[in-house]
Amino acid sequence: MTQSDRVADWIVGIDVGGTFTDIIGLNRRTGETRDGKVLSTLQQEEGVLQSIAAIDVEIPDVAEIVHGHTVGINALLSRTGERTGLIATRGHRDLLDIGRMHREFGDRFYDPTWLRPHQERPIVERESRVGVPERLRYDGTVLLPLDENAVRDAARSLASQGAKSVAVCLMNSYINPDHERRAAEIVAEELPDAYIQTSALYPVTKEHERTTTVALDAYVGPAVVGYLDRLMSQLSERNYAGTLWIMMMNGGVATFADAGRAPVFQLVSGPVGGVSGSVKLANESSSPNLLTIDVGGTSTDVAAIVHGKTPLTDLWTLETGLTLTMPLVDVESVGSGAGSLIRPSTLGNVAVGPASAGSNPGPVCYRRGGVEPTLTDACAALGVLQPDLFANGSIRLDVDASFDALRMTGEQFGMSALELASAAYEVACEDIAAKVRTISVYRGLDVREFALQPSGSAGPMLADRVGQILGLDKVIVPRNPGQFSAMGLLRSDLMVTRAQSIMSPLAPASAEAIEAAFVALQDRIRGELDSQGADVDRIRFERAIFAMYRGQTWDNRMPIHSGALTADSVTELVPQFHDFYRESYGFAATEIPVVISTVEVTAIIPREQYKTDLTPEDGEALLRTTKLTLPGTTEQVEVSIYVRERLQPFERVQGPALIAEKFATTLVLPGRTAYVDGDLNLIIEPQS
Repeated sequence: MTQSDRVADWIVGIDVGGTFTDIIGLNRRTGETRDGKVLSTLQQEEGVLQSIAAIDVEIPDVAEIVHGHTVGINALLSRTGERTGLIATRGHRDLLDIGRMHREFGDRFYDPTWLRPHQERPIVERESRVGVPERLRYDGTVLLPLDENAVRDAARSLASQGAKSVAVCLMNSYINPDHERRAAEIVAEELPDAYIQTSALYPVTKEHERTTTVALDAYVGPAVVGYLDRLMSQLSERNYAGTLWIMMMNGGVATFADAGRAPVFQLVSGPVGGVSGSVKLANESSSPNLLTIDVGGTSTDVAAIVHGKTPLTDLWTLETGLTLTMPLVDVESVGSGAGSLIRPSTLGNVAVGPASAGSNPGPVCYRRGGVEPTLTDACAALGVLQPDLFANGSIRLDVDASFDALRMTGEQFGMSALELASAAYEVACEDIAAKVRTISVYRGLDVREFALQPSGSAGPMLADRVGQILGLDKVIVPRNPGQFSAMGLLRSDLMVTRAQSIMSPLAPASAEAIEAAFVALQDRIRGELDSQGADVDRIRFERAIFAMYRGQTWDNRMPIHSGALTADSVTELVPQFHDFYRESYGFAATEIPVVISTVEVTAIIPREQYKTDLTPEDGEALLRTTKLTLPGTTEQVEVSIYVRERLQPFERVQGPALIAEKFATTLVLPGRTAYVDGDLNLIIEPQS
């Protein structure tokens, strides 16, 4: 068979995490699935290639790769992004620091020495922020022309400082891009090899958030674009002729070309893939309300899915004062993961994270040079993780090494190894539960109406206890939880979001202009996707407006119907906005006119869904018994270990028990029962 005769039947989802790179492959012709897990690599493209090899699929046989990575977030958290400069309107170069005067809630809330993370570790040093004379009015008309000589001087100054990336963000440029466009041209003349980003990335109001978004993109852009280019080059060298899709933070995937235009919207693309998978699960199961915990090696990501809808937020904050503006999937993180280090807190208590052992050296039990105990070591010592069943046998855990590390650290607390392991497990579960409350209870949601849905290889071993702390009766462990984010990538639709600020009254007289703005965005997206080879015949559009009462300075995103706007339909939108505002804030100012600041269009091309094989494996589900130290105690009990892949639908497992699968272990607590449903999801409920 020649290369041209090969039929590429496989589609694969690849999610790069802090410790592991997860992959799941689906043969769209046969329905066969293959999953794998390899340690993440410093150069992430190496781990991607290794993961494909791990599921024994040849690269030329792959038709599509859907990918979530951590290149951007790693560069941001470690402050290893490119040396970046900012060109702003004169008098406004400190927008990055001034922000919204928010401060971090926690141990340092009353600390007078506290600084915002960006002030302690700037993404753009203050000497690299330059103000230039220019000014646009609120309606986009020119108040002060752009001083092109000042821009040129600024570019030369940034070049002398070693800047390789430049953010250009000028006042009110969302309504008129001319000054920014010309400034970018001048910067390109002076720094021809620089990465340059402007408000064209997402031209909307909110000067601080727009400036932060553009600056963050400039900071991580070179690293992300460089990675994507290297990955595509490596794949091409191995005769890959398929499509490379990149997961974006709006909940959909983008083409390779489109992803390169907005690196900042890929910061947490992997966790977003997990939420995408959870949304699909919510719509396919009897539990449309899910609280999700995606427990990775370095952190846990949480989200609340209500009525099977993707949770979105207008503003996404990574660190206090570093906020992105764009409708993004509302997922938050806490630094408690399987690789989180067990250390004393500032108050001397047992703490799990936020520092992590990562993939190198990893937990002590990996025998790769780690010396400080982690949550994985605690679970190995407790017996939750079995040495020969971990990671499908690819890594055999050294439990004795875990005990030694726990014993040494435990001396600081006057604890034995088992006492510390049990305490660390409990602390991690309490920390995760506390984070779940911030996106549920603290937002007025009744958690009793939700099921807990864990993912990540470590999620199932903590989920039943986290659910118990939260007061939830039901836990749903999906198939392949260790590769759930990767599977979510495979099930994500192509999605492109564009917006444009128009500053128009929401009134019948403005209907024609508002509709024209929507149509222009739709035509633009359709043209872009068509040029990238997407199937635009299947495209559908969703619309939203950002609106506020006249005189306000803060708008609110409200989805609207996708039909053409007329004077009559605009008239109907006004009371809808009042209702929306009342639901959000408890009141509505119906006597004040409503203003639209921005129109937004999201284009969606649904991904074809393929059936997977749901046949359980042959063989006895009961594998053996083992000694388990129940978390929260030092009491050892004998429990049964079951092989999940062999459980027949609705076959009951009584807790306490362990249910092991290739890349995850589920702990079922006493008083609980577990079974797999017709879709092979593992359900944990109270014993009847």
